[in-house]
Amino acid sequence: MERDRTKLNVGFIARIILVVVIALIVGLSVFTCVRISVGANDALREAKNVHMALRAADIEMYAAKKTVYNPAKKNGVEEGVKEKADQIFVSTGEYKITSYNTKAHEITGFQYEIGNYLVTYEKEGKHYSWDVDYVLRVYSFDDEDDIVNGD
Repeated sequence: MERDRTKLNVGFIARIILVVVIALIVGLSVFTCVRISVGANDALREAKNVHMALRAADIEMYAAKKTVYNPAKKNGVEEGVKEKADQIFVSTGEYKITSYNTKAHEITGFQYEIGNYLVTYEKEGKHYSWDVDYVLRVYSFDDEDDIVNGD
C-alpha cells in the first residue's frame, strides 16, 4: 500500500514539474513576442518621423535647386541633409535613401535601422509600403576584425 502511495506521489510531482516547465516556456514565448512587437512599433514610429524630417529637408533643398538624394554616397544622403533633418527630428538609428524620384522630388526608397529592427519604405506610383523586419545578427564582420592582415 505504501509503495503505491510513493508511485502516486512521484507521478503527481512529475506532472506538477511538467506543467510548470510548459507554463514557463509558454510565458517566455509570449513575453518575447510582445517585446519584439513593441520594439517593432517603436522602430516604425521613428522611421516615419525620420522620413517626414527628410521630406521637410527635401522641400528646403528643392528651393535651393538640389535634392536630398546623392547616389554616390554610401547612405544616399546629400551633404548637409542630415543636419537639416536633425533640426526636425533627432534619430537614434541609421538611415539611408535607396531610391529617389527626381521628377516628383520625393523619396521612393528608404531604410531605417535601429537595434535589431530594419524598417523599409518603398513607394511605387501611389502605392507605398512600410515593412519592419527583426534581424537576428549571427555575425558581423568589419575592418577591425581583419585577421588576415594582422591588424
